[in-house]
Amino acid sequence: LSTTSPQLMLRLCEGLLDSPYGRQLSALRSIGGVCVVLALKRSLLTDGTYWLNLPATSPDRERSRFPFLALVEHSNWMDRRHYGGDVLVYCGDYVPPDHLWFQLDEEALVRRFTSVLHLINPDFRPDWLRKAWVFRAPYAQPVPGVNHSEMIPDLKTPWPGLFLANMSQVYPWDRGTNYAVELGRRVAGLVQEATT
Repeated sequence: LSTTSPQLMLRLCEGLLDSPYGRQLSALRSIGGVCVVLALKRSLLTDGTYWLNLPATSPDRERSRFPFLALVEHSNWMDRRHYGGDVLVYCGDYVPPDHLWFQLDEEALVRRFTSVLHLINPDFRPDWLRKAWVFRAPYAQPVPGVNHSEMIPDLKTPWPGLFLANMSQVYPWDRGTNYAVELGRRVAGLVQEATT
C-alpha cells in the first residue's frame, strides 16, 4: 500500500509513467506546504486570539505584506506550561514546490517570517525568539482541476498487489481526517480481498 503523493509514486515505480495509470498520476496537481514553528518567550497575540488568517496583498507571496497565510498561537489554546513555558507560534502557507520558501535555508526563512511579527504585535522583538523549527512538504494539498473526477487514479494500481491511497483520491471534498479514514477503510477492504 502506497500513501505517497502522485509525483513520488511515479518516481518510485519505474515504468509506471508510460501507462494510462501513470498519465493519470502525472495530470494531478498539488501545492506544497511550509510551516515555521517558533518558540517565543512572550505571547504574540496577547488578546488570546488563537488563529489569524493573513490574506495576500499580492499574488506573489514574496511581495505580500505577510510572507505566510496563517499565524496560530497554539499556546493560546493549550497552556504554555505544556511546552516548557514557551509560547508556540505556527506560521504557515501553501506555496508551489518551486517557490522561494522551499529554496531558502532555514535561518533565512525564519528571519523572513519573523521580520513581520512587529506588524502583528508592535512590542515584538527578535530576542523573544528562543528556538525555531522549519517544516516543508512539496505535497501538502491536492489542487483539483477541471474534470478532476476523470483523472482520479483507481486504488488498485496496474501492478498486482500494489494499491495507492492518498488525498488526491478524496473528491469532491476537501481533505479531512474523516475522508482519510473513509479512504483507508476502502483500500483496506481491497487489500483484504486481494490477499484472501
